[in-house]
Amino acid sequence: MKQLLIKILLFCLPLILVTIGYIISDPYQDMPFHQLHAFDIQMLSRGDISTKLYLRNEPKYHYDSFIFGSSRATAHTARDWSKYLPKNSVPFSYGAWDECVEGMYRKMNMIDSLKDHINNAFFVFDLDYSFTSGKITGDYYVITRAPKWNYYIDHYINYLHDPNMMLTSIDYKIFHKQRPYMDGFVGMTANDWDPVNNDFEVNSESKIKADSVGYYKNTLGKFYDRPVVQQFSSPQIKSAQLASLQHIMALLQKHQTRYKIVIAPLYNQLKLNPADRATLDAVFGQENIYDYSGINAITPNKFNYDFDVMHYRKKVGNFIFKKVYSRRE
Repeated sequence: MKQLLIKILLFCLPLILVTIGYIISDPYQDMPFHQLHAFDIQMLSRGDISTKLYLRNEPKYHYDSFIFGSSRATAHTARDWSKYLPKNSVPFSYGAWDECVEGMYRKMNMIDSLKDHINNAFFVFDLDYSFTSGKITGDYYVITRAPKWNYYIDHYINYLHDPNMMLTSIDYKIFHKQRPYMDGFVGMTANDWDPVNNDFEVNSESKIKADSVGYYKNTLGKFYDRPVVQQFSSPQIKSAQLASLQHIMALLQKHQTRYKIVIAPLYNQLKLNPADRATLDAVFGQENIYDYSGINAITPNKFNYDFDVMHYRKKVGNFIFKKVYSRRE
């Protein structure tokens, strides 16, 4: 019997060691001891990290103002937004990669369910993610509404299927050093991310201005030519998206929220479809919507965008803040 137990232990030893490594390195930041929800060895789901950070910090900071949107919303920081908010407001950047309006609604619904306040809201809608439909994945289980243990088990299984992550997470946990083999390494610094308001500024203006030539040197070829005549997106707001928008509006009314909705100025210069604009006007009120899609003062200048072409810069986000809040209430 003793020999059998020893054989079983030896057989299970690799899995035990891997599991110990997983718990200690915590690559998905699932463990209760994880004190800093940042992107270190790999790019994680921003929605997942945002929700974890909110739930950890809210009892201390009592957030009451929120920026919702996809990665485009990172150009609008809570720090800069606070200049336009009532005194003593506590803003939080509650974004997610590829965020859709259903995801925004679920985050608002979670905030509401915790009896927290939504005094101010700033929404960034874009024309390639906001009005998509389908199952929300990659977010925290209270947002995806997946079973709690499925969420943790999925992370563990993903870890087992990725030997590079195993090695990277343990290596970096012990030595805190980036090595050539570490694929997808992020290594966020204190200046890239704010652990209180969740601002994400990896491509910060200070970095771009310090070496703008070097920043764009190898990426200018990505900036493709656009049609000179205004093109419109196809209608995107169907019944599912409309329901999410109406749920959002119901929560805004419940909290008597002061809100603004911005249609993002994407490089492709597609203009919001008139039918979708009419729907947004009907739900939220024309006076609350600021459409920067299409050909306008922002979009022709390629240097208003990050090197990836997909995201507009923080200086554009601040320009929009100034324009939006300069209009008399």
